[in-house]
Amino acid sequence: MPKVVDHERRRAELSEALWRVALRDGFDAVTVRSVAQESGWSAGALRHYFPDKAEMVLFAMDLVVGMAQDRVQELHAGGGDVPTAEALQQHLEQLLPLDAPRRVESEVWFALVALARSDARLARRRQEIDDTIRGSVESVVMVLDQIGRLEHGRDQDLETRRLHALLDGLVIQLTADPPRLTVDEARAIMARHLADLAGQRAD
Repeated sequence: MPKVVDHERRRAELSEALWRVALRDGFDAVTVRSVAQESGWSAGALRHYFPDKAEMVLFAMDLVVGMAQDRVQELHAGGGDVPTAEALQQHLEQLLPLDAPRRVESEVWFALVALARSDARLARRRQEIDDTIRGSVESVVMVLDQIGRLEHGRDQDLETRRLHALLDGLVIQLTADPPRLTVDEARAIMARHLADLAGQRAD
């Protein structure tokens, strides 16, 4: 009788092995060989799941998206019916590399962006994720307006674009080697921007 392979369990094992390598050595160190060694699989068996680098990046990106979604859901699980400005900032911070795991998430994103230039599959996935982030930022701006934290007369579409651009810039500054911003500085910049959206001017 042929052996039944539990592909979901195998993918879970690969996820754990890939992420251990990425956290320990950085995403640049994630290769078929390194993940095979970490998981105890043969490189040949691993290539069944990752025939090329693009497939490995797609797999890693799906892990990143899932982890970010889990953090956001956990963040809002204990919140009240009406979110506060502080809660909305925490929501946005889930997209920033403010700790080691999220820094690796950003490395995966940059790998996806780089490879997407020559791979149509990755280009589509990059666009899907970017659209998801834009939608998340748009929802934050809408809620800011609903709770009276968006200054009257502000254009919501423009403010969504500004906030999205700020997030992208903070990601780049935080993942530079060495980082151009500290975590506290990044949080302060985000807080200052949200205060500006509410019409609060700096002294």
